[in-house]
Amino acid sequence: MPEIKDLRIDFEKNLQEFLKEQFSSYPNIKVIRNEISIKENKYRATGSIQFRYLNNAKGYILGMNVDAPELMAFINEVNPPYESNWPSHFALVMTTSMEKYNIFSNKMGGAIDLPRNDEEIGKACARIADKVKNIYLVRALNLMNIEEAAIQDVLDNPNYYAYPFLTIVYIMRKRKLELDLNKILSKKIMGNKSFDRGLISQDENEVYGRDVLHSGFRSEDSMRDRL
Repeated sequence: MPEIKDLRIDFEKNLQEFLKEQFSSYPNIKVIRNEISIKENKYRATGSIQFRYLNNAKGYILGMNVDAPELMAFINEVNPPYESNWPSHFALVMTTSMEKYNIFSNKMGGAIDLPRNDEEIGKACARIADKVKNIYLVRALNLMNIEEAAIQDVLDNPNYYAYPFLTIVYIMRKRKLELDLNKILSKKIMGNKSFDRGLISQDENEVYGRDVLHSGFRSEDSMRDRL
């Protein structure tokens, strides 16, 4: 039986080659050993999806982060009176060990077992590629591109996001969206109820007044002038 070190080297090499092939048509994605890096030029955002071996689990978990400078600049500008969920500059951070359901792995703890033969390697590579393509890459790109679809993920997984409520507010403003604010306010995503409610106050003299909420967010430039 090969040693764990040799099994890991073999699997990680195979996984890298498999992912390179799977994502070869994606212009802004680069696959290196145990990592997929993502770039988005319009908003200068970057993302990373990593695979890390855990000795205690004898398998690999997936971790990801997104750096969204435009979103974080907005958050710095409104200057919330509370800390980020994450002690870093990232707008999103998560690992599959945080997942409420077995999405990445079919085991508790979020780790995929280290494959021990060619058949297991093939199955593991295929599963990882499928999950990355249909779940984790989608999550990263939705936030990096300030897409409306990111809002539902924030609501479903607020602990993944540095400032979940402010992330939703920014996407709403950027995309000029009208959403069910009662639904948003009912979620446990607010950092400070008084401050966060102030951002969406019905007072038209507020930055986010009633006229904004009911007719769509104003342009970014005009809103910035009022901040």
